[in-house]
Amino acid sequence: MKVQLFVLILFFSSASVIALIAYYVFRSSQPTTTNKESVKDPIKKRGIFLFIWFFILAVIFSVTLPKSPYYIFTDETPNQVVYVAARQFFFMLANEPIEPNVPKMEKIEVPVNKTVEFRVTSFDVNHGFAIYNERSELVTQTQAMPGYVNKLRWKFKEPGNYKIFCLEYCGAGHQLMQSSFVVK
Repeated sequence: MKVQLFVLILFFSSASVIALIAYYVFRSSQPTTTNKESVKDPIKKRGIFLFIWFFILAVIFSVTLPKSPYYIFTDETPNQVVYVAARQFFFMLANEPIEPNVPKMEKIEVPVNKTVEFRVTSFDVNHGFAIYNERSELVTQTQAMPGYVNKLRWKFKEPGNYKIFCLEYCGAGHQLMQSSFVVK
């Protein structure tokens, strides 16, 4: 909770500083006369501000984007592959590919501190595939879409019983759509 509060405070303070700087640049670059010569400086000042702003954003994205959850374990070979198929209103998990018309449910155990790849698809409509730990905290998630396989890699740091819930409303039995697996 302390980390989220820190990030929230950092976001609001950064947004406030950026808004004040933008307001200052806008107000200081307003032409004071109707003289055509006075228009060149404000446009140049705003252009320099925008260039600096886009440069800062490019640096921030280049530093933070590679650390997003979708790129964390891309260079590691998974120790285990878990196949996941969603169907209204249940998840099928298996250690082998799942056929559309053959219901399959295995008890899945994945190793702690090892990279696991979930290959997630759907046989009917879009579903959300969300993994929660024992404290009901969202660990990671992806979409389960018909005709497409999303590959989600994750390394579980803590052993325990992890639950899977659907995060996208998929019909009248959506709230019942869940499964689980064990991390040892």
